[in-house]
Amino acid sequence: MASTSTTATVADDVEAEAFKRLYPEQFFDRFLGEGVRPDGRPLGRARAVTIGAGAITSADGSALVKVGRTSVLAGVRLELIRPDETTPGQGQLALNVELAPFSSPDYRPGRSATDAVSGVVEKLQAALLSGKDTVLLNTLCVAEGKAAWKAQLDVYVLDADGCVTDAVLLASIAALRNTRLPLVRNTKEGNYVPARRAEEGAAGLVEGCPRSVGLGRCPLALTCCLYKQHVLVDPTADEERLAECAVTVVVDQGGRLQGVYKAGGKVLADAATLLKCTEAARLRHKELSGLLEQSLQMGAEAAAER
Repeated sequence: MASTSTTATVADDVEAEAFKRLYPEQFFDRFLGEGVRPDGRPLGRARAVTIGAGAITSADGSALVKVGRTSVLAGVRLELIRPDETTPGQGQLALNVELAPFSSPDYRPGRSATDAVSGVVEKLQAALLSGKDTVLLNTLCVAEGKAAWKAQLDVYVLDADGCVTDAVLLASIAALRNTRLPLVRNTKEGNYVPARRAEEGAAGLVEGCPRSVGLGRCPLALTCCLYKQHVLVDPTADEERLAECAVTVVVDQGGRLQGVYKAGGKVLADAATLLKCTEAARLRHKELSGLLEQSLQMGAEAAAER
C-alpha cells in the first residue's frame, strides 16, 4: 500500500507539471531566480552527450547521438556511380533528414523535414557542402571519370528535445568518420564493383582505392537562446519555445567561425551576446571532439571483432 509521503510526492509532481503547462513563463522564472534551470543545469552548462559510432551494423557508416533527451540516428549508404562529367575526379554526397512522427509534440503529418526541423537541412548542407574543405569529395573518387562513390547520408531525428541542428550535425560527422569505403575491383567487362572481403587480395583491384571519407574540417554547432536577458546554452525544447531568440553557432576544430544562424525571434542578438555564444561553441567543440574520438575508436574495435 502506498505511504502518505509517497502519495504527497506524486501529488506535488502533478501540481508542478500542471503549473508548468498553464504558466510556463512563471514556472521557468522561479528557477531562473535561483540561477538554475528546471533540469538543474546552470544557465551556461550544456547537456550531457553520448555518441555511439557504428550503431547500425548493416550500414557502411553510422552513429547514434544523444544530447540530453534529443536523439539522432545517422547512417551512410555507399553506391558506386559514374562521376559527373563536370567533376570527373569527385564523388557525391546526398543528404536526407527525417523527423520521426513521435519525436516532438510539434510534429504535424504532411510537413516536410525542412519545415518540421526549422531549416536544419539547409544548415547541414551549409556545414558539410559549402566550400571545398569539409567533405573532400575527391576522396570519394575511385577512377577519374569512370567510377566514384556516392555517399547517401540519412539522418533520423528520434527525439527532438531542443537543439536538433547541433545533434544532427554531430551525428552526421560521426557517421561519415565511421564510414569505411570498400576496395573496388575492375571486372573483365570493364565494370567497377565493390570487392568482397574474400577478394581483397585478388587481381583486378583498383590501386590506390580510397578507404575513408576525407574531412578537411570538423564543423560542430552549439545553439544558445536569449530569455529575458539571460543566455541559455543548449536549450531544451521547452526553453526554445519560451526564448525571445535563438542563435546557432558553427565552429571548426581550430575555433574558426563557420556560420551563425538566427531563426527569427522577438529581439535581436547584440554583439556581446553573439560573442558569448561563439566562445561557448568553441568550448563545446573541444568537449565533443574528445567524445567523438573515443566513440570512433570503440566503433573501430567493435568492427574489427566482427
